[in-house]
Order: sequence, then structure tokens, then C-alpha cells
Amino acid sequence: MRGLPYYEEPEYHRYLLSRDRKELFPHTILDQIDWKGVENALDFGMGNGYFLPAIMNRMPAEAFLWGAECQESLIDQALQRKVREGISNFIPFYIERTEHPLMPDWIPPMDLIFCCCVLSTFADPSLGIQGVARILRPGGLVVILDWERVEAPSGPEITQKISIDRMKYFIEDAGFQIVRMLKTNPYVYGMEIKPKFEERKEAPSYRGME
Repeated sequence: MRGLPYYEEPEYHRYLLSRDRKELFPHTILDQIDWKGVENALDFGMGNGYFLPAIMNRMPAEAFLWGAECQESLIDQALQRKVREGISNFIPFYIERTEHPLMPDWIPPMDLIFCCCVLSTFADPSLGIQGVARILRPGGLVVILDWERVEAPSGPEITQKISIDRMKYFIEDAGFQIVRMLKTNPYVYGMEIKPKFEERKEAPSYRGME
């Protein structure tokens, strides 16, 4: 009988907020991203909100952070953190766990979509990229942080990881291109990507939900 996927195990949920995780995914990684001009950002697969305060502290004060998550228990933890730390302009929401993620039509177009350790949980990450890209504003970026396929001091088993070379294949297959590689460590890779061909139409101009 098969058990839960590793990312649904309570032990992994605790790991997401642990010191061991922070050593491999320090918040300072986010300093390489240009947050100026971001009105709406999506944390796709936000987990229990590890990057929540770090992202909020880097975005403009009036910007909104949206959090998409398929595990309701993790949404509850993120909401508790929002209340406990007095975080405003953060709106988490539930999405179905599917290989073809569908974003709700009531959220605005996103200037930036942040994907940390989530695309490697897809059988075909290109489908995940294409799914979230439907709400990417023209000119917007997708930021990917994920596990390199090597043994690491902590985290999931190597069989659960996707190498950077294979992830590049999925990015291209999704119709995207790499804009810039981020400086990380031997156990993690990071990159900014964008669609190869931008749509010419202008997206609606409005901020997050009031």
C-alpha cells in the first residue's frame, strides 16, 4: 500500500519551516529578484508560508501577495501566521492538485509568479508552468527555485528531484525561455523565466482585491 507523497507528510511540513530548510533556501535568495513595480505576485505551492514574510518585506507596501496551495492544512498554517505576525495584503486560496493547474478567474494578472520546490512534484513540470502562465501579466516573470538532483544535507530523496538540465527541457517545452540564473548553492537551482512569445494585448490594469 502506497503512503502519502513526501510533500503531504507531517514530517515534511515541519521541515518546511525548519533551520535545515533555511540553510538551503535562505531568504536572501530573494534579494536577486527585482520586486520594484510588482503589484501582484503569486506564491504557487506556498506550503505553510516559509517565504511569506520575506516576500512581503521586499514588495512595495501596497502590493498584494497571493498564495496558491492544494493542502488545506498548510493554508490554515499560513493564515495563522498571517494573523500572528500581522501580515496584510496576503490572500491565500485553495487549488485542486492536478497536472493541469487552473487558477481561479477572480484573481488579477500576476507581475511575478514564484515557484519553490513545487514544479518538481509534477510528472510533467511543463504542464505546471503552462497552467500558472495563464495568469501571468504580459512582461511578467516566473521565478523557479527547486532541488538539484543530488544528495543534499536535508530535504526529499534524490528520486523526488528533477535536475536543472531536465528542468530546462520542461521550461522550453512549455514555451518559455530562461532570462537569468540565480546564485544559489550546489543543492538548489534558481532561475527567472518568461514566455518566448508575449501576447500583444494589454492586461487589465488594477491592483489586488480591496
